[in-house]
Amino acid sequence: MEIRQLITFKNVAELNSFSKAAKKLNYGQSTVTEHVQTIEREIGVPLFDRMGKKIALTSVGKELYTHVIALMEVYDKIVNVSNSTDSFKGEIGIGISESLISYRLQPTLLEFRRKYPNVKIKLTSDNCSKLKERLYNGEFDFLITLEPYREFTDLVVNKINEEPLTFIRGNDSKLEKFTMIKDERFINECILFTDRDCQLRKLFENYLYNKKITTDNTLEFSSVDAIKHSVSSNLGISLLPYMSVKDMIEKGVLKVIENDDKLNLNINIIYHKNKWISPVMKEFIEYFVNSLEKQ
Repeated sequence: MEIRQLITFKNVAELNSFSKAAKKLNYGQSTVTEHVQTIEREIGVPLFDRMGKKIALTSVGKELYTHVIALMEVYDKIVNVSNSTDSFKGEIGIGISESLISYRLQPTLLEFRRKYPNVKIKLTSDNCSKLKERLYNGEFDFLITLEPYREFTDLVVNKINEEPLTFIRGNDSKLEKFTMIKDERFINECILFTDRDCQLRKLFENYLYNKKITTDNTLEFSSVDAIKHSVSSNLGISLLPYMSVKDMIEKGVLKVIENDDKLNLNINIIYHKNKWISPVMKEFIEYFVNSLEKQ
């Protein structure tokens, strides 16, 4: 069997789909099927249970998947065996919080791609909980998250920077300060939340709970951009990273709700404790950290 066949198997296992793996790898579906069947013939047992249109790893398939993950680690070391940064090549898989792609990562991408055009960078945004699940599954080399700092027994978490949060309202809202809320702590404003698994949502809900602030009117969005534009349309109030609303505040499209408490989330670099940090990964992280210092 060949390394490309094992890479195909890995993608089918992670995507639970031959067709999705074919699309991701730019193969025909027949090629993906042949790659998996070649491995099955050599091993002598099926790697997937095929149940109609659904597939699932067999017990042997699950065991092989763990070995393939370990093999990919070694393969990555071989690809990046040279210590010369001039010869950097390969692929970096990064799971990242949505706001950081839009408002913090762009300068890094621009500079890094100019210097290392042979490095392929794959970015995937999701909420922090799902990103960690996918990191454990081997889908990413590392994560860049926006969330409270937290230690894990099997993950390395490096706190890079703090990002301030700000409460925002539309121009028609009369809620200029949270101190304006009366003793009953009930507000008529609609509160716009990110999705339920988002760390920003959890921080926001904890803040409201601790302040005993309640409302019967809430909306949930999956996108920070959708929230800030909805607030600017006077749909309600929200709590977002300041970096994501700075321009709209300066233009007068959004207004800040004054608050005595300073709320922040941390930018963290996260990877598995057993992960080998290749020279190209290390270089990208250094570019990102240096870029943050300039912003």
